[in-house]
Amino acid sequence: MAFYEGWCSGKNGGGCCSDCSWTRIAIWTVAILVVCAVIIVLVLAFGVVRPPKATADDAVLQRFALSPADPASNSTVSYNLTATVSLRNPNMYRAIDYGALAVAFSFNGTRFDDSASVPAFQHKPRKTATVRVTVGGVDKPIKLAKAGVGEFRTENDTGKFAVEMRLDTVLQYKGRSAKCPLVVICPLQLQLVDPDVAATAFQRTKCTILRAKKSGC
Repeated sequence: MAFYEGWCSGKNGGGCCSDCSWTRIAIWTVAILVVCAVIIVLVLAFGVVRPPKATADDAVLQRFALSPADPASNSTVSYNLTATVSLRNPNMYRAIDYGALAVAFSFNGTRFDDSASVPAFQHKPRKTATVRVTVGGVDKPIKLAKAGVGEFRTENDTGKFAVEMRLDTVLQYKGRSAKCPLVVICPLQLQLVDPDVAATAFQRTKCTILRAKKSGC
């Protein structure tokens, strides 16, 4: 006997429409929807891993001075920069274990600082972790091309510099054995500010996440 026959059979041989319990149908419909929703949540929580998301929340540039040379690749730069990046773990269940993060800064495609690093840490599910680094240097070599020197002069006239912040690390999701290389790239539009004057407001910027295309990552 089909399951609906028990609901719909009338006591006196009446038809389905006269005796069917719409309340029972509604209850079963809701129950099925709830079960489907639970299954979907469990699949998303345990079967799917999502990469972290990142934003550059704040950055202050207090010094950025170039000493050009001929050839341009022999130029030097003096700088003082602080940047704050937020990493968000969007996973519902899986924590993320980060290895040490190597931090580097570039101008016009040329790296000028790779001295900063952040110790390894565990990132809990649905939580945000903050990474803050300060770097500085005096007369440090920067291997700019001639066009890079020209770009510096142009940006120096406005007091606004386009600097790229890059974080390199290896992460591992809870419950998975794969070690996954991860790169975070944050474009920073920085206003040169006087250290004795309040910092200019920084516009929050979305960072790009590059991850390995391999199983478990």
